[in-house]
Amino acid sequence: MFTYTNKSQHGGCIRNHATEKGQSIILIAILMLVFVGFLALVIDGGISYATRRTAQNAADAGALAGVRELCNGETDSIAINRAREYAITRNKATDAVVDVSGKAITVTTSIPFNTFFGGFLGQPEMTASAVAAAKCYPPGGAKYILPVAWACKPPVGGSDSEDCSIQYGEEGVPGPTYLIMDSITATDDFNCQDPPNSGTPAGTLDCDLNDDGIDEVLSSGNRSWLDLDGGGGGQMVDWVEDGFPGKVEIHTWLSGEPGVSNNIFQAVDTRVGDIVVIPVFDRFCEGVPGDACPTLMDPEDKVVEGGGTSAVYFRVISFSAFIVTCVDAPPNGPCPYHDQAVDEMGIPDNTKTIEGYFIDKGYIPYVDGKEEGGIDVGVYTIYLSR
Repeated sequence: MFTYTNKSQHGGCIRNHATEKGQSIILIAILMLVFVGFLALVIDGGISYATRRTAQNAADAGALAGVRELCNGETDSIAINRAREYAITRNKATDAVVDVSGKAITVTTSIPFNTFFGGFLGQPEMTASAVAAAKCYPPGGAKYILPVAWACKPPVGGSDSEDCSIQYGEEGVPGPTYLIMDSITATDDFNCQDPPNSGTPAGTLDCDLNDDGIDEVLSSGNRSWLDLDGGGGGQMVDWVEDGFPGKVEIHTWLSGEPGVSNNIFQAVDTRVGDIVVIPVFDRFCEGVPGDACPTLMDPEDKVVEGGGTSAVYFRVISFSAFIVTCVDAPPNGPCPYHDQAVDEMGIPDNTKTIEGYFIDKGYIPYVDGKEEGGIDVGVYTIYLSR
């Protein structure tokens, strides 16, 4: 009796087990690489996300800081340096590239970082980058405004604005002084020569007191006291002293308030030296605009009715910053430009006046909203545009 063993078959089984073992090792190695890859993706991806968030915060901060300088009239180089300061020094970006275009700025930040597992895959270092852009916008609305409107007339001569005829000074360095008179309707009161220094139309006055080609006296339909809430202007003294607490938006028609009393001028005297926000208008209508001047109404316009159907309405289109320097109304005064207007223009000596100058203030806290393509008269809001 003997036992027969098929060696070749047995040996074949041994060879199959060895092959399977080798295949398992290769498969495990591949799975380990895949696992490391996923681990790298999770850990290094998290690091990348956090670093990119830091880069984005730095870009946002740099853009907002830089554009504030542009809005305030500073040079491109000052804006670029400020943007880099906020992006790199204050918010931990490694580098920041800054581009300026007009009153807009773009900041691109970068932060390199070491990977945790990426080195095993040949990527020991990565760079997170981010882009932010910010821009100066003409405001869409304002609070605490002075209830005096000023007309946006087409720019002439040496106007500092491309949209309206205006010249600016600086805080503490007065520019051309503007004179605001006390009586106010669009058709009564005196009128200025148009264009300035032309002698025409007949019977009009030379309102260009310093002969620079731009009127410094705001006459007739070029300015008005405003009824800001439609209630008749009974709170005008409070509005002058503390600012109108409500918000006035552009494309709003407000009625003029005639016959302003002396106590309102006394209230303005308490604001001498202050920066006040003045609404700027581009159209006026004798009567409620929807009825009397429908062709002057735009679809986005709204009307705050007040003063009856005979009131003159003014459409607010922007806001400007004005520094009050002198009020000539008993017992205050005399004011230098008031006396010059009396001597050279022949206005009555008892005419109450407000003197001051406009400034290219840039960003101020009481305005908000943004108006693409809006009227630029030196006051801006700041928003990220990217």
